[in-house]
Amino acid sequence: MFLGRLPFAEHITELRRRLKVVLVSFLIILLVVMLAPVNPLHSIQDPYEYINLSFLTGTVVAAFLGQVRAYLVPKGWQLIAAQGIGEGMEIYFVASIVLALAVEMPILAYETYKFVDPALKEDERKLVYPFVTSAAILFVVGLLFGYYVLAKFLVIALAPFLQAAGISFFIDAASFYYVVFLIIVATGVSFTSPVFVYTLIRLQIIEADFFSKNRVIIWFLIWVVTGLFLTPDGGPLLDVVIFIPITTMVELAVWLGRRSVRGKPPRADARPKYVCPSCGATSDKPVLFCEKCGKSMA
Repeated sequence: MFLGRLPFAEHITELRRRLKVVLVSFLIILLVVMLAPVNPLHSIQDPYEYINLSFLTGTVVAAFLGQVRAYLVPKGWQLIAAQGIGEGMEIYFVASIVLALAVEMPILAYETYKFVDPALKEDERKLVYPFVTSAAILFVVGLLFGYYVLAKFLVIALAPFLQAAGISFFIDAASFYYVVFLIIVATGVSFTSPVFVYTLIRLQIIEADFFSKNRVIIWFLIWVVTGLFLTPDGGPLLDVVIFIPITTMVELAVWLGRRSVRGKPPRADARPKYVCPSCGATSDKPVLFCEKCGKSMA
């Protein structure tokens, strides 16, 4: 069954169902990372921790925040709650969302692909698992690159300016963590873009020549997006650090996509034929009445 033959209401129903799966799974993952202890045995031995909420210091999120502090906060810097007593709770919740997104990515990729699955030919459906796997792997690679390279480089690049200006290293904790989280998530998302580029070309939705002919514009857009969202306050050098790998992966995806469709007929030539049950006439588009004999196509 093809998407073009489904009523619009059925598209909305299917989309709603897919979004429900994504939302419910995300909420479940979010609760797990927020509440799951790193050492479940310790929590079982001391259940009082769940009454006074002290178990929160031993959860997966707490361990993640501790790792961020140990790796990214230079010696002598102090993180303070400049925005009030509730700042710690906000940071904890945002960090939980970041971790939940990292785990949710394969599910999101799978549901996205399955939504368009009815419009695919049999051989194209075989792309679902490579698509989901590649998107998940590149998302994780992007997270790691954003954390271990971009975020660290940002701290190293800004520290000398704070020293030169004679500014004390008392940093607002929320501002620090939110910039780090933004870099990590945005880099993870941007690293998945080559998967979508390749898939669009492979499914012949967009031609590879589109990317080749508009290469300069696409590069410029990548530069603008990375400069605005991925490297806040990092300077042009940090922009280059993230711009080069993303553009390289996009160009590789275009090259692979071009090779994958080489020798194949245009997708328009492979569209389904709608056959009139009365006269046998065919049509490339869904119609209510036959264009030849005028009788119902149903």
